[in-house]
Amino acid sequence: MTQGIRRLARRVLLLFNRVRFHLFFPSVPASGKYSNSKLISVSKGLSLGSPARTFLVFIRSGGECRIIDDGDRNFDIALNLYASANNESPTRCEYLIAGGLNKYKAAFQFLDGGVLGRYQGIMFLDDDLETTYSELSRFLTFCRQSNLQLAQPSLSQDSYYSHGHLLNVPGARIRRVHLVEVMCPYFSAEALKKARFTFDLSYSTWGLDYLWPKLPGIEPVVVDAFTIRHTRPRDAKGAFYRYMRKIGVSPRHEETRLRRIPLSAKPANRPT
Repeated sequence: MTQGIRRLARRVLLLFNRVRFHLFFPSVPASGKYSNSKLISVSKGLSLGSPARTFLVFIRSGGECRIIDDGDRNFDIALNLYASANNESPTRCEYLIAGGLNKYKAAFQFLDGGVLGRYQGIMFLDDDLETTYSELSRFLTFCRQSNLQLAQPSLSQDSYYSHGHLLNVPGARIRRVHLVEVMCPYFSAEALKKARFTFDLSYSTWGLDYLWPKLPGIEPVVVDAFTIRHTRPRDAKGAFYRYMRKIGVSPRHEETRLRRIPLSAKPANRPT
């Protein structure tokens, strides 16, 4: 009986927060500020006709970033800030974006045909992933040369992880897997055109990685020839989950709902 009352109380609180979110959550960040918001604001970008690198890396950051600048890169950086930058933020980026509700909703708004048409592949990274510009450049080149549509580097053995099949397998090179995670997927430009609509289907991003393999011609692989290190554990009481509760979202319910979608048609976006 007590558990039932607690579940009901959680549902009522989420419903209240969801209504408050739709009524009062900021539409865009205040001028010169960085925060979560319903819409993004782009303050820096490549001008029309400016040369672009081969790839684009979209980084969602709360101010920090664990990618080490060790020299040249073959990718442009789209830095999506939801908190003010600090001395651990990338010092060079081609695009500077404020706001959005999460990495993929921000990317959904940002990646119009003009931006997407400039690049042969795009990767999406969280700010707690550790690698170098040179390693990332080699991985992106490998994906293009291998004609990979959806891929991620394997996770180093000392990474925090949720899916054991994504940990590095010594001696392996490429493995077909049932999913790659939302924290660091690479899409070819062709695959991203198919998958982009899904980016707007989740407030928490949970469940998106189960949708992508259902799209035609998209087969997820993990590349053991490269590793990336995930430096933070999942924390059910952490800032992300407090943020989800604040906007009335249950990540677990979102994942359950999205895993049931057959993708025979583009589903409507709705909160949990």
